[in-house]
Amino acid sequence: MTERKRTLAEVREQKYANPKVAKPLETHEKVADAADTAAKATRVVAVAALAGAAVAAPTGLTAVGVSLGLVSAPLLVTAAPILISIAGGAAAISAAASLWSKYKKR
Repeated sequence: MTERKRTLAEVREQKYANPKVAKPLETHEKVADAADTAAKATRVVAVAALAGAAVAAPTGLTAVGVSLGLVSAPLLVTAAPILISIAGGAAAISAAASLWSKYKKR
């Protein structure tokens, strides 16, 4: 008697233990994913602020007035370093969460 040839679905199920059913994420994976998303979002905001600050930066006599304190700098120019710092902090938190997740997976 000849054996029946297994179907591709049966081979996959035996090899990969039913790949269509996604296992629920662990807490550390959720934290790492959320931190990664937040870091990416803050990077986008920081790059946009940096581009806006480059355009809005005072030039010529306005720059002299800003340096003497006669004229205030545009808000975007003032806020850009703060937004870049926030993006850097979010990237550090994301890296820490990613390392924590890799440690927990072991």
